[in-house]
Amino acid sequence: MNHANRLDAQQRYTLFQRGLWEAAQQIPRGSVRDYLTFRQLRLLSIIGPAALPPDQLDRYNRLINDMLAVYNSAEICAYNEPFKCGLHLQPELQFIMSHSRDWDELQHVWTEWRRNTGRRIKDLYEQLVDLTNQAARLNNFTDASAYWMFPYESQNFRQEIEDVWEQVKPLYELLHAYVRRRLREAYGPERISRSAPVPAHILGDMWGQSWSGIVPFTLPYPGKTLVDVTPDMVQKGYTPLTIFQLAEEFFVSMNMSAMPSDFWEFSVLEQPPDRPVHCQPSAWDFCNKHDFRIKMCTHVDMKDLVTAHHEMAHIQYFLAYRNLPKVFRDGANPDKRTKLVLYTRRKIRSILIVGTEQEDNRKNRRSKLDPEMHRRNETIVSQCAYCV
Repeated sequence: MNHANRLDAQQRYTLFQRGLWEAAQQIPRGSVRDYLTFRQLRLLSIIGPAALPPDQLDRYNRLINDMLAVYNSAEICAYNEPFKCGLHLQPELQFIMSHSRDWDELQHVWTEWRRNTGRRIKDLYEQLVDLTNQAARLNNFTDASAYWMFPYESQNFRQEIEDVWEQVKPLYELLHAYVRRRLREAYGPERISRSAPVPAHILGDMWGQSWSGIVPFTLPYPGKTLVDVTPDMVQKGYTPLTIFQLAEEFFVSMNMSAMPSDFWEFSVLEQPPDRPVHCQPSAWDFCNKHDFRIKMCTHVDMKDLVTAHHEMAHIQYFLAYRNLPKVFRDGANPDKRTKLVLYTRRKIRSILIVGTEQEDNRKNRRSKLDPEMHRRNETIVSQCAYCV
């Protein structure tokens, strides 16, 4: 039912887009003097996949939905327990990837999940690439890559990214070398080479794009305790709802908006007991100026506390530009729209009172390097994962 509803909504929205595009085409650009109106017309002239002929557009939407169905439903069996099956990406496999240190178990999870997703998606993906390139050309771009770069509004975007990378590269290479050495100490030189690529399945994340999962054994001073308010949250009886109420308080304290009533009524903040749900956290704008929602299977822990703030930051964007024309209701940068620093002790202590041991460590200069290492593994690495 959800699959059919999604397809129907996609088709209706693309028809709406095409109608706006056709109307915009009737307005001579030279007659427009107001810059904001001119900009709206320019943005409306790029309609992405909606430019495809109806049969190809239908195929495009079905390919995406079929790929999502494979991705969301994929499951594997546990390592060394072939009869314990039904493990999904979230929460089981994500937990294993970030907590297990067993080389063979991690390799099993990494390989089996890709065998049950990538292998099944491959042919569909190749068809989608062809249709995406066709859509880009119908929008007067050379290919899909040029279409994807359009929102950045830069004539020299590739070079700008190269310049940024050259600035980040020295720090990234130092971080990479340090983590490689720690991994060699943990797994041995026979598995971790001095120069060959680092195997991605041991980096604490299903995609190797965030190394925060391996922070515990890559810390400069592992005897010191990282900020982790999970025990405090559990002790105080916090719930998923409490976590989002804390996030709301955080934004309201900075004179931002409280969540509208529809948010609390319609958001899915924990795993429903009566049906399976794809639990990738996401924020949604229903484009009616009052209905904004988050879907997240929240656990009472530090990680989801941070994620809840991140997702609510998206809602703050939605609230801020809800009265703008539809074509302007989007982030200024398609890549990075939210950035919150909640790992610092001062920020966390403003939310909860943490334990005595963690407070004692705060006074130790060395302990400040460990949370800094955590942030680098979460931010620098994720920006540069394509270079691993």
